[in-house]
Amino acid sequence: MISFEYTYQPPDFSSGYILKSRRFRVSFVKYKSMYKSPEKGTEMVETYIFEPKNDVAGTLLILHGLGTNNIPFLLWMGTHIANAGIRTVIPILPGNFTRVPHGSVSGKDYFSTNVKKATKFWEHAIVDVLSLVKFLKKNNLWHENNCLFGFCLGGMLSVILNAVSNDFKKTILMATGGDIATLVWYSPTLAFMRKEFKIGLGKNFNINIEKEFLSTFKEHIDKLNSFKTVEEMQKSDIHPFLKVDPVAYAKFVDSRKIIFIEAIFDKALPKRSRKLLWETLGKPEHHYIFSGHVTWLPFQYFLAKFILKKMNVKEFRRQVRLLEKVKYEDK
Repeated sequence: MISFEYTYQPPDFSSGYILKSRRFRVSFVKYKSMYKSPEKGTEMVETYIFEPKNDVAGTLLILHGLGTNNIPFLLWMGTHIANAGIRTVIPILPGNFTRVPHGSVSGKDYFSTNVKKATKFWEHAIVDVLSLVKFLKKNNLWHENNCLFGFCLGGMLSVILNAVSNDFKKTILMATGGDIATLVWYSPTLAFMRKEFKIGLGKNFNINIEKEFLSTFKEHIDKLNSFKTVEEMQKSDIHPFLKVDPVAYAKFVDSRKIIFIEAIFDKALPKRSRKLLWETLGKPEHHYIFSGHVTWLPFQYFLAKFILKKMNVKEFRRQVRLLEKVKYEDK
């Protein structure tokens, strides 16, 4: 059974500055994950904290997307949002970047053909973020004015987090979707999974397997309205992948807290995937951007302005421009 339960114990953590500038500092925090059975190579939680030196106006928690390439862009954005007075926290999700299991590839394990193994990574990610928020609270790093931002995989996890936690005042979902069955069979990003299916099944693979998977998932999605609680849904007999699908958690989320940003030319996420998640969330505030799934990343200036506006932070509160060149201290 899928479960996000864990026991919080104040961790023995290490923390050190990796960057210093005139208006903020970046520290790297590391401690043992509180997830019950992490895969080898994912045992340590790794988090970047961008801390303004004065007048912290809020806390922004950023959850990155699948794989590695998007992470440097989001870390770059963290420096400039911190420049504007927002404490920015960016954890590395298990299975990605520097937390890849031995012998695997960044991001791949969330969509493994080994369903039991794949769902473990979703569980692990949720537990890591929930325990991180508690860690931030215990260390006076959580602000009443807070926002959760999730891109791609991070957006899917953000929906689940909102269903099981009331910690987040606002949540911005960027280029994300639901319905894992549709993603498995129609997302170009998951071509590796379809290839593994064909290799694993060999001559037994045929088009009917795809149809059965999609048909079963649709049938089980139709059952979601009958569940009264998250726990009831998790204990049910619906497909294991649906139990970590944001579509299954959307009905338990307060849509007034959600802001949905959709990339019009998103080829990584089929239109059905994006539309279904938005609808099951109760059709929250919806914005379109004229970009693809990742082509918006170099233009983070506009997203940063949008986030600051939603957090009611004046963009030029100290005459700081978001694109100001970071001036590093010698010490």
